[in-house]
Amino acid sequence: MLRIIVRIDDAGMAANVGGSVLTSFKTFDVDLPEIEKMLEVGKYGHAQVVGVEILPNPRNTPGDE
Repeated sequence: MLRIIVRIDDAGMAANVGGSVLTSFKTFDVDLPEIEKMLEVGKYGHAQVVGVEILPNPRNTPGDE
């Protein structure tokens, strides 16, 4: 099980009325065994997730009609 922590920085108030940037966090517990196994590198290794991006949904996928 992995815990993904998402940080959201909302600069809307800062851009419009001179307010502060609002920072919030949301956590998600997900079961991604392939990534979890990859992150377990042993005593003398280190692995980390360095980025995530949103991929577009493929259109006309077989079976999704």
